Amino acid sequence: MPKGLVALVTKKRIMIILVAGIAAILATVTFLRHDAFLYHTPVAQVTAIVKVTKTSEVDSYNNRDQQIHQVVRVRMLNTNRRGQTIRMGNDYVRSQALDFPLRPGQQVFLTKSKDGYQLNDMKRDAVLGGLLVATIVLLILFAGKHALVTMVSIALNTAVFFWGVHYELSLQDRGPWILVGVLAVVFTILTVLFVIGVRPVAVAISLSTLLATGLAVALGYGLMQATGYKGIHLETVKYVTQNPQLIFFAQVVIGSLGAVLDETSDISVAVFQLPAGGKERFMAGMAIGRAVMGPLIAVLFMIFMADTFIETVMWLRNNNTIAYTVSWVMGLGFTQSLISAFGIVLAVPITSGLAALLGRRHAA
Repeated sequence: MPKGLVALVTKKRIMIILVAGIAAILATVTFLRHDAFLYHTPVAQVTAIVKVTKTSEVDSYNNRDQQIHQVVRVRMLNTNRRGQTIRMGNDYVRSQALDFPLRPGQQVFLTKSKDGYQLNDMKRDAVLGGLLVATIVLLILFAGKHALVTMVSIALNTAVFFWGVHYELSLQDRGPWILVGVLAVVFTILTVLFVIGVRPVAVAISLSTLLATGLAVALGYGLMQATGYKGIHLETVKYVTQNPQLIFFAQVVIGSLGAVLDETSDISVAVFQLPAGGKERFMAGMAIGRAVMGPLIAVLFMIFMADTFIETVMWLRNNNTIAYTVSWVMGLGFTQSLISAFGIVLAVPITSGLAALLGRRHAA
């Protein structure tokens, strides 16, 4: 087929996917804006802001804020009061740390009480649905035939994750460490099988990913045990649970597993394709690993630290020292990044060795 014709066919295909994608996004958002009948919880749409009053506040640290009270008119979208207009109040602070203002056109969930209706939360399914469809369209556009495999892999991993959380709650603290390990193995095997397929290189990727992640977590656990968790505050708010250690290390495993899998995939696929001896394959894998591990560590560091950014700003604005804030707020993020970095670094020689060994046997 001539190059010009191929380019024309490709452009037409892209245009068809884009038009279909935009139509799908619009249809999804439109439907989800009118799906209140599917909810048992009262849903309403803000039609007007009737009155707004403001009160200035200053706390003991001289932080200034405003307490704002809105009188809002909303139209009920479901329940036996569908179509009726009611008034309700909404209180929020200007900083919007824990609450938010209402604006005309927004849809909200309400809670019924003796005094009437109160705001429960924002109804965000239209936005989330639109983003989900847009993500699927982009996957189809750029991944082509691999898009379906990727989406199925993500869906299965999500289902396994939610099953694991539900099952862990039923264990009542019996054997959760084993469950986390099993989930890590299942996540890895499912992802590799769907993305790589049933091939010898999949064995190298799976084994090296699990070995590197397991060794990194074991190394991190051993170091923290040896130092008595000095400077590691597992008792901070988000880890106040019956077993904060489990939550901490589970987040490390799940957070680093993807980065390690990405690295082992790059190394293994490249090494398996090299028509060379075992030593040359190993050295090539090491070179590839050295090139990719720096960016991967940086990305993981930014992901872990971004989770603490807002809380860090609040602590600093309340006159806490940088050292105290880093220790109590950012300390867990630093630790998670460090343990994940162990896995990324360890994955380079482990993957290079396994890929060189299995690749040579496969070639033979």
